[in-house]
Amino acid sequence: MHPFWLLLGYRILRVERHRAAEVVELCRTHGYIYSKASFSEDSFFLRAADPTATKIVNGCRAYGISVEIVREGGIPAWVRHYRYRVGILIGFLLFCGILFCSGRVLWGIRIEGNERLSESEMIDQLSVCGLEIGCPLRELRGEVIENRMLILSDEISWISINMNGTVAHVEIREELPEPIEGNEFAASNLVASRSGRIERLEDVRGNLAVGVGDVVAEGDLLVGGLYESEVGGLRYTRATGRVFAETERRFLVEIPLVGETKIYGNKPLMEKYWIFFKKEGKIFGNTKNFQGDCDIINTVEYFELPGNVRLPFGVRTVQYLPYEMQSERREAELAVALALRELREQVQRQVPDGQLIRKEMRSEWREDAYVLVCRANFIENIAVEKEIEIEGIS
Repeated sequence: MHPFWLLLGYRILRVERHRAAEVVELCRTHGYIYSKASFSEDSFFLRAADPTATKIVNGCRAYGISVEIVREGGIPAWVRHYRYRVGILIGFLLFCGILFCSGRVLWGIRIEGNERLSESEMIDQLSVCGLEIGCPLRELRGEVIENRMLILSDEISWISINMNGTVAHVEIREELPEPIEGNEFAASNLVASRSGRIERLEDVRGNLAVGVGDVVAEGDLLVGGLYESEVGGLRYTRATGRVFAETERRFLVEIPLVGETKIYGNKPLMEKYWIFFKKEGKIFGNTKNFQGDCDIINTVEYFELPGNVRLPFGVRTVQYLPYEMQSERREAELAVALALRELREQVQRQVPDGQLIRKEMRSEWREDAYVLVCRANFIENIAVEKEIEIEGIS
């Protein structure tokens, strides 16, 4: 459709076929411009711009000619149709406002070059330095933000920020990790961290003091860092390596038979907020100033375009799950399960790299608790480094 008809609006009029000549003469006499005149059985149709169609209708009625408006179109017709629907008008105005403002703020941030740093960490650091979604474009100074980022983060060696419309493209180069240096001791021994029987030695450097099959106690020397020099005196070095031994550990777990359990209510409480750039507004909620104990689940969902392009507006949902603490006696099966889980966690904390070779467990039911005792043997590295104090050297 021609923009002229869309802007001014149009109407398609219908009159009886035998009155067509009178209507055409009326338009010719008064200079009314029309188009797309056509006949269909007993009807005559013509199209005219909205203002002209009004004049044709009034003129026909003055001469007693019956006129029917078959269809209306264009912006004026749309306004007449929706003039009493305030919500649609407000929505249209808001859309126009958002469209107008969208070209003046930052809509997105694209990050490249990050391997160790996650994208969320980078977004947080950029926000601290002044680059975040919703910032007015006229206030963004790329070189200033780059300098702030280099000062703020020790993990970034180079950064470049380039604007492409309303999207900031951030390219970084991460600082290379420094090589992990060993202990700074100039001279040291390897001693046993606990008692055990030596099973094997790996990558040992120093004056070996034990062999496979030897039994050692906590604190015994395993590998020395002290040698007798061939030219007399002593020579110091740093002893390194791993010494694996079979060790024995004892674990004790007590599970109370009376514990507190969370009893959740039937109806969760909820609040929803709209998010537009950095602004938030509450949509609804049924919490009614709830003050009791509850678990809180906070989730944020942003709208996305195809291609995983996140838009700067979305919905935040806060769920409140009210509960009451209630004392109850644990069932035997539950107490045993809790004890076994606690035992596994103790083993993982105390012997994270140990190899379990055997274990013995015994349990006892007391009046108020279930007690589990475990004796376990592991193959583990018992070597720890201990500095040799040399007189005159700090």
